[in-house]
Amino acid sequence: MLHQDMAADSAFPWSAARRLTWNDFHGRPPGSGPEVAKTAYALFYAWKCRREAFDFRVIATFRPRQSWVKTVALSDSVFSRSALRHEQTHFDLAEVHARRMRRYFATLAGACSKTDSELTNLAGRLIQEEKAEQQRYDAETNHGLRSASQAAWNAEVARRLPQ
Repeated sequence: MLHQDMAADSAFPWSAARRLTWNDFHGRPPGSGPEVAKTAYALFYAWKCRREAFDFRVIATFRPRQSWVKTVALSDSVFSRSALRHEQTHFDLAEVHARRMRRYFATLAGACSKTDSELTNLAGRLIQEEKAEQQRYDAETNHGLRSASQAAWNAEVARRLPQ
């Protein structure tokens, strides 16, 4: 089911072996605004119970059709690399939160006795926390323009994402 949702969205899963390239960004950029690129991603998740055995799956995916880059980001090789690194860290941070969701649901007591609504609300809370951290990341790095803050975030997300 998750793979069907991903295919319908032309999304591909996060992988330590596959880093983003600008060729992955197929969307049309807006005419104005401060951002030079946008990483669109989704956390696709589902669960099922087999008797009392709870199975939760979540996949951090990149959405090429909704991701875009402005030509200004491509005109200077140094700027291009730093902007792409900023976007990769967004995707890496999504994977950090996907792993967090897996750990949370793996230890959730009595998961199969909860209603779909209760489980959806729990997943929604974790997704809201992920979105808040993504917003903080952009704010603290000024969308990657503050190099010292960007380097600190890169290191912190890498630390939280052991291979």
